[in-house]
Amino acid sequence: MRFFFLGERLAVDLLNTVVVQDGRVHLLQGPMDVAAWAEAAGVLPHGALRGSAAGQEPERLRGFRETLRRGLVAWAAGGTPPPGLIALLNRHLARDPEVSEVTASRGKVVTRRRPAGAPLERLYGAVARSAAELVAGGDPRRLRKCANPSCRLMFYDVSKAGRRRWCSMRTCGGQAKSRAFYRRRRNGARRGGGSR
Repeated sequence: MRFFFLGERLAVDLLNTVVVQDGRVHLLQGPMDVAAWAEAAGVLPHGALRGSAAGQEPERLRGFRETLRRGLVAWAAGGTPPPGLIALLNRHLARDPEVSEVTASRGKVVTRRRPAGAPLERLYGAVARSAAELVAGGDPRRLRKCANPSCRLMFYDVSKAGRRRWCSMRTCGGQAKSRAFYRRRRNGARRGGGSR
């Protein structure tokens, strides 16, 4: 299974587990898909979600994803996160509290934060933290849907100029540039052929 990690934020990458607008292709069909996405996203180690622990999660995670999508799209459109988004994030942040721990290695002492919950709680907590950081410190105008009308993928524009339009230049952006090139070429040939 191929997942799209083009969103520049974990929360946006979760939104990108639906890849077709009309036909709605869900990349999170079953428990194995949830585990594979969490592993590919770097949220959980391989094998952390096993057996019945993830049994109901595809449906729950898809519901979380769609509520998160509505909230983030509303934030991007209005500039203020809606109360429902805040409540959703707080609910999932509370499921997986972070703990601080100190480690010593090679003479250096480092303090780091790590999630403290069970695997599913860590998954929801990581996505909620990502979304919370986005709405707390991000620019709502930079959360965008790909400019390709047939693409559903979203991204957070981290480019310096803030003019990113495509989910990826390897897919939608490259296709758009190719179409524009051939259109210009065809129009130039028509103009050139008419002057003879």
